[in-house]
Amino acid sequence: LVQLGLNLLSLDESSEMQRFLSAFKAAAANEKHRSPADALKACLEVCQLKTLWPPDEIPSRKFDLNAARLLVGGSVAEDEQWSGRVGNLVLLEGGRIGGQLEYLLAVRPLADDPVYPVYLQGAKRVKRVLGIPGIDVVEGAPLETAYAWTLSCAAAVDGDLDFNDEVGFKFRCKALKPGRLFSGTSDSSFTRGRNALDGRPLETGVLYYAAERGEAGASASHPKCDLFFLTDDGEELVVIDVTGSASDKTVLRKMEALSKWVTEEQFELKQIERAGADRLDMDQAEAGLAPRKVRGIVLAPFFDVEDFRPSNDAQLSVLLVRSAAARKLLGAVSQVAMWLDSPQKIS
Repeated sequence: LVQLGLNLLSLDESSEMQRFLSAFKAAAANEKHRSPADALKACLEVCQLKTLWPPDEIPSRKFDLNAARLLVGGSVAEDEQWSGRVGNLVLLEGGRIGGQLEYLLAVRPLADDPVYPVYLQGAKRVKRVLGIPGIDVVEGAPLETAYAWTLSCAAAVDGDLDFNDEVGFKFRCKALKPGRLFSGTSDSSFTRGRNALDGRPLETGVLYYAAERGEAGASASHPKCDLFFLTDDGEELVVIDVTGSASDKTVLRKMEALSKWVTEEQFELKQIERAGADRLDMDQAEAGLAPRKVRGIVLAPFFDVEDFRPSNDAQLSVLLVRSAAARKLLGAVSQVAMWLDSPQKIS
């Protein structure tokens, strides 16, 4: 159902749905299965996206006024979001609706739509990642790539980025670019206010994805975060660490590592503001680039531990968005993540 979409649920009329159901039933009933787990795995393989793969063969010439909204996902009741006829729908977690993933990778918004550049940039990266044989969308870079696409489009459409009912940022995304906050792998290599890839000041209106070794000229892995952006007023730097882990130890480790750095950096920023650039061996230009505040976010879409108790310090400086709330931020891409096996093994 995830693959074919809600618009093909009329079983009597859809030959494609009939073929899918026949293949699904055959996979479940195969006598070669040694256990229920084998049968489930075979059924999941039938549900994988196959019809328009590899990604390079997906055309990108069709326009859809609702492309970005279908990616971000929305409520059926929010009629004002949708323009004209809406098709190629899937039902997402929590009763929200979104677009069929293959469809979203094959269409584009209108060229004069403000979301157009980030939609295409994000879709191109997702196509490239999903085209790697045997790769899981929840593992490492693929999950980060999916978040970069959906978060940048949400910010382009709405002009802000909300992580829960209380924490959100004014951020009108206009571009998706590679970037680094650290020239190396240590905290001391933090290039405050500049993109370490080219030495230029960080731009507002840009969602940066961390360039890892071998990407965009980077020569080292990127510590602390996978995505980051400046708020529209340039006052806050928001850093986002993404994990596909379901382990409380892994999530706690990420929270505490990010919390420690955010706390230390926030102290340094206050020193810059209070003492002035001269006393901190910084020139005025460098001091002017520094944001006034750093905020940390950890996204853990497969972490469901109910009695998780991070330290008070970690909770004060880092927001953990987990489980269904984090999957909601994946928008329509979450339809793929739900079919993947063993996210617990991902670090």
